[in-house]
Amino acid sequence: MYTLFPSSILPRPAEQHPFSPVKIKPLNTSFNHSCKLLNSEQNPNCKTIACGVSFHEHSLFLNDDWPQLLQISFGSEDFLLGQAIHGFLMKSGYHKDAFRGNNLVSLYVKFNRLDDAQRVFDEMLERNTISWTSIINGYSQINDVKSVFRMTRYMHKSHEELNEHTCSVILRACESPDEKICGEQIHGFVIKRGFCENVFVATSLVSMYSRSGHLDDAEKLFDDLAYVDVRCLNSMIMEYGNAGYGDKALWVFLELLLIGLEPNDYTFTNLISACSGAIGLEEGRQLHGLAFKRGLVSKISVGNAIITMYGRHGLVEEAESMFREMVERNLVSSTALLSAYVKTGYSHKAVAVFLDILYQGLNLDSNCLACLLDGCSDFKNLDLGLQIHGFVIKLGLVSNVNVGTALIDLYAKCEKLESARLFLDRLSVTNTASFNAILNGFTQIDGEDDEDAMLLFNKFRLTELKPDSVTFSVLLSLFANHAYLDRGTSLHGYAIKTGFEADLTVLNAVITMYAKCGSILDANRVFSGMKEKDSISWNAMVSAHAIHGQGKEAVYLFEKMVNEGFFPDKITILAVLQACSYSGFWSYGVSLFNEMELKYGIKPVLEHFACIVDLLGRARLFPEAMEFINKSPFSDSPFLWRTLVHVCKLCGDLNFGKMASKKLLDLSPRDAGSYILVSNMYAGEGLFDESSRVRTAMNDLKISKEAGCSWIDIDNKIHQFVASSKDHPDSRDIYAKLDLLKRQQQTWFHAHNGVFVCHTSIGHLQAVRLDGSILEYAKDWYDWKFEILVEKW
Repeated sequence: MYTLFPSSILPRPAEQHPFSPVKIKPLNTSFNHSCKLLNSEQNPNCKTIACGVSFHEHSLFLNDDWPQLLQISFGSEDFLLGQAIHGFLMKSGYHKDAFRGNNLVSLYVKFNRLDDAQRVFDEMLERNTISWTSIINGYSQINDVKSVFRMTRYMHKSHEELNEHTCSVILRACESPDEKICGEQIHGFVIKRGFCENVFVATSLVSMYSRSGHLDDAEKLFDDLAYVDVRCLNSMIMEYGNAGYGDKALWVFLELLLIGLEPNDYTFTNLISACSGAIGLEEGRQLHGLAFKRGLVSKISVGNAIITMYGRHGLVEEAESMFREMVERNLVSSTALLSAYVKTGYSHKAVAVFLDILYQGLNLDSNCLACLLDGCSDFKNLDLGLQIHGFVIKLGLVSNVNVGTALIDLYAKCEKLESARLFLDRLSVTNTASFNAILNGFTQIDGEDDEDAMLLFNKFRLTELKPDSVTFSVLLSLFANHAYLDRGTSLHGYAIKTGFEADLTVLNAVITMYAKCGSILDANRVFSGMKEKDSISWNAMVSAHAIHGQGKEAVYLFEKMVNEGFFPDKITILAVLQACSYSGFWSYGVSLFNEMELKYGIKPVLEHFACIVDLLGRARLFPEAMEFINKSPFSDSPFLWRTLVHVCKLCGDLNFGKMASKKLLDLSPRDAGSYILVSNMYAGEGLFDESSRVRTAMNDLKISKEAGCSWIDIDNKIHQFVASSKDHPDSRDIYAKLDLLKRQQQTWFHAHNGVFVCHTSIGHLQAVRLDGSILEYAKDWYDWKFEILVEKW
């Protein structure tokens, strides 16, 4: 357990610092030449007050100098100085002076004190366009969209004209699909007033359409602009990057260079930040070099983007190198490195960076704390997470929606759903991500009451929040894992109703849900109706055919996927290998395995090797399967030997089963599942004494296995059954029916000379006597008829 927060943080020796100290720029508190303050040396009638500034006893400030002092208040983040200026202006009367009132509104907007800003605004007797724009801008900065539109309506009713800057401020608030209508109204006003030629307004319009989910409209508007500058192009690069179109962002950058504009630090910051989708690591490296060549790599925002880019691609050493080379760093720099450590699993380094932030005295923000909490969630380190939670409370950030969501995610992933729900109920401000975090917890905990997830979702629907693609994908995954077809179908309908009928993330989850619930036709119908597909869509449908034993369809779809230009990944190959295994296409599966690295650049992992073992075993090529394991890089993996024992059990090959069992139990002597598998293999072949000995050895080692569980959904009610349990209220009737079926089975056996015909799980047909011995074995059971076999035997 980490001890993060001792009562006092003592200075550490220099060698313990993972990075060189940050050079923090001193605050610029110098006065402008026009600011003529009196001091005690020049005038004996002056005196010094507590804030450290000298004033004349008859006049606190010279009337011409307070604007410069207000700027000093902004730059030094000195709110008390700003309040002192407010006091002076109150005595001199600011209510009838729009210039003084506007500056005071800007003061409180700067410090996010919107209640005070609104109070000053309401007390102003003289207002102008700047007054209204300043207060609207304040609400826009804190994402209070309702207040932005409310003040805009009041401004219009007051017959105050909206200028170009006012339009830009309002457009910045129109960032969601629900607010697009208001944005379009402002767009119409812009056209009517002839503001379209203003590059600042045009840039805000492009951003509004992009962030409200209409990138096509943003592109059309951008292409029609008669004049663009670096700021406008930077904005388009950022919007393409946010939408995941890194290649388009790169084209805008090339256009910027071709028309002779000079890229600045914001250009490289936005472009390097886009190196995560269509453009990746190689382009990011080149942009790093270009920024270095143009002397912009020393800019803090560029350095932070480079650290983030390398961290996103798992290159921790490169991220560390960039961090060390930065002459000036800020909290974002450290947070970017901390995030890189979290993503790559270096938990101890992440904690070291966090402690270094505390040691340097940097003011922590919600992004840094949320990032560290995400690391605790990923590593399931509840002890450290609890300490961070306490620190969050101490800093007064517990009501922050990002930190709150990270805490909910922490408790949910650490299987503390009750704590997660209590914390969610106490949050004053929630968002969709908060609900998604706790819903995701239900999908990760086996045996959790799924009715609670539905109750939580229904509660979520009653709020003003709306589900997003993550909400639907999480719930669809929950229904898929529990085979709740009716609920999954209803949720699919609700997704269509709420406008997600074309969302790729939701449709991919719908395909998987229908496939796991046994409705392969519905899965195929959804897949065929998709206008756009990605690799995940193809993977979902290939996996759907695989789990339904439709090998021919899976192989056909895989080849079609490759022909249409989609590159398979390791999940695609795994699904095809499973399909080949279930359908007996062992030669195709082995061929695909041999060429996956050369042809597709995919290095096989343990699961791919296990598929080949299963494939060879089902083809009854047990010597080849055993040789394959011994020559693989995972020859000591219990998973491969467990797979071989399982397939020997399925095919009834006791000789190889015994050899594989010995190896398996040597490698995993404390695994209950391995003992149960070996015991069942012996019992399946009628060797009950051997099976009993394995069970006895298991009991001697005091190893136990959790009882198996199954369930069925009838009329939207879940009936759960545990092995050997009689807790179900209808257990007496259920077991009576089972006894009846057993007696009917016995009668049927005797009527057909003790022979029972059954399909095996590998697509073969066996005729079995009551003693368990196999009469006849057919590899291609499609050519056999049940009645013919019965008559034959």
